[in-house]
Amino acid sequence: MADLDATFGESLQVIIPQDAQPSKRVLLAPVGSVSNDFDDVRRFKDAAYEAGLKAIKVGITSPLIYFADSPAQNQADWTFSAEQDYAYFIEVTLLGFLEASFEPIDVREHLERTNKPIPGFKELGLVSSLVRESADEVIQKVLAIEQGKRVTKDIGSPDPERMSPINIVKYLEEQFKDSPHIKMTVIEDIEVIKQEYPLAHAVTRASLAVPRHHPRFVHFEYKSPDQSQVKENLYFVGKGVTYDTGGADIKCSGHMRDMSRDKCGAAAVAGFMKTVELLQPKEVNVTAGLALVRNSIGSDAYVSDEIIYSRNGSRVLIGNTDAEGRMVMTDLLCEFKERAVAHKQAGDASSNAPSLMFTVATLTGHAIRAYDGYAIALDNGFARRNKVSQRLFDAGHILGDPFEISTLRREDLDVVQPGRSSEDVVQANDKPSTMTNRGHQYPAGFMLIASGLNKHGLAHDQPIAYTHLDIAGSSETISAVGWSLPRTTGSPIAALTGAFLL
Repeated sequence: MADLDATFGESLQVIIPQDAQPSKRVLLAPVGSVSNDFDDVRRFKDAAYEAGLKAIKVGITSPLIYFADSPAQNQADWTFSAEQDYAYFIEVTLLGFLEASFEPIDVREHLERTNKPIPGFKELGLVSSLVRESADEVIQKVLAIEQGKRVTKDIGSPDPERMSPINIVKYLEEQFKDSPHIKMTVIEDIEVIKQEYPLAHAVTRASLAVPRHHPRFVHFEYKSPDQSQVKENLYFVGKGVTYDTGGADIKCSGHMRDMSRDKCGAAAVAGFMKTVELLQPKEVNVTAGLALVRNSIGSDAYVSDEIIYSRNGSRVLIGNTDAEGRMVMTDLLCEFKERAVAHKQAGDASSNAPSLMFTVATLTGHAIRAYDGYAIALDNGFARRNKVSQRLFDAGHILGDPFEISTLRREDLDVVQPGRSSEDVVQANDKPSTMTNRGHQYPAGFMLIASGLNKHGLAHDQPIAYTHLDIAGSSETISAVGWSLPRTTGSPIAALTGAFLL
């Protein structure tokens, strides 16, 4: 073929075999370079995604994946488990094909309503002698990650009415219906939300005039079937702002566009719980909370200069109502801190395992300015000592869901310190994060103080690891087609799974 076409192997090509073959068409999907310093397994993910789209377009509904060869292995240890860079290239390839065949729930509903078929694969096959584990283990792992990603994209992608707080709960109730492994509880009473999560209640105040926009708080709990094997107790808080107008500090000049995607942090946490349900890991307990609210603008909107008490009892001076994400998550973070302390004191089989806490959010534009399309992880002292962000970095690297490691510094706590006796912590300044020094770091400093988690640092007799994940860059593709919205990605399900479940 190369003799006939000098560009052979440079781009996707459909080949019609002339001799006897088991297939009518062969779709050649070149991966490109995998041996240069900055190559990684996403070469396989990207090639598989584009090949999957092409296969569907030309009518290949049951593709059989075959690798011409394996990637050259770098013998230098790279990851935390001494895995090689391309150790999971088969799993990543399968995930790329599955991503190409996915349509989010709003599209599926439209196609069903109009009696049109949902595009995709009838089946997906793999021929390879390169699988390191049994085929069943690979399939189980891939399906668990993919199902988690699909829940994430089903929640994160649709418009703010289709996935309002109430509708997200309905969707999740169906997803976890009769689950023997995941306990799901929902808080919908406004007075309870006001009492238990006062900062989040302030954000959602203006939405209360519209019943269909009312907030919901969702709790998930997974307990290992063997508590004696538990090595970590994981706690996740997800930001689920179903639409962010900016509130009284309204987003203007077109910056409100795409704010239906400000729920992707909560979507990721819910998706991760789906993966947990399918894998049933023995070495972790997982507790998760979703704060599902709408940051509306109206006569009862919270405003800058207000001082609001957090669940922790801290007096929070509001500086910018568009810095609502940290407000929405802080009280849940405080609640999980309380639970972790109580669990430690309970003295059961898993109480000596360390507690690792996470906030997951599309939090700042500064995250995109700093790291473009990559997710960001920031540790407190105890998490840094135990290399939590490093685990995410390593797992994301080999599973095609990369993270960058940022650093929480003393300046990030100093900048939110009170300037007078009327407050205990300052929520934000009056500038966008992109115009603020350390704009993606200091919100974690605020959440540490306002939740009281800063008191459980390295010097405390019960330290708690805290890692903030800003997925503003990775939850969507960086570019969109035309004037449309970007495609949601399902990040960081693969990285979280690799770091804490596999």
